[in-house]
Amino acid sequence: MGRGLRDGGFKPDPTPVIGMERTRSLRWAGRYFLYTTGLGLLGLLLVGLGGYLAYSGLMLGPETIYGVPYPHVTSTSFFGIVPVVLGVVVWRVGKAWALYHTLSGAVSEELGDTYDTEHVKSDIVAVLDDRLADMQQDLQSVNREVRDLKEAEEFEFNTAD
Repeated sequence: MGRGLRDGGFKPDPTPVIGMERTRSLRWAGRYFLYTTGLGLLGLLLVGLGGYLAYSGLMLGPETIYGVPYPHVTSTSFFGIVPVVLGVVVWRVGKAWALYHTLSGAVSEELGDTYDTEHVKSDIVAVLDDRLADMQQDLQSVNREVRDLKEAEEFEFNTAD
């Protein structure tokens, strides 16, 4: 809380809270882990499917190298490239999306708590109340001094007669 003018004006709390609470940060880290793991597994599944399609599309041809037949690529094995590329894209885009989603969510949640308008209003009102109380005390002391001066002048004026 703030202090009055007598104490040096508004002073921030000497022990500021830095960063998020542990439970909140662990919750957001867990979400990020789940998102990236799920999308990584989906991407791996697509890569595996593409690898299976590419491998099943290979045929051993009549040509041989040193008596061992070597595989020929067919049109079915070319279709295996599509799920492989799609799996890598799902993994990379999913990882970027997970980072954006969890980071922006965590920051907006933290800012919502940090800049709570009711809390800011109550802080401002408390500081204004402190300052108004100080001003009232100053006015009362000035009024007392003026009253004392008037009484002293009346006393001096009455003794001069």
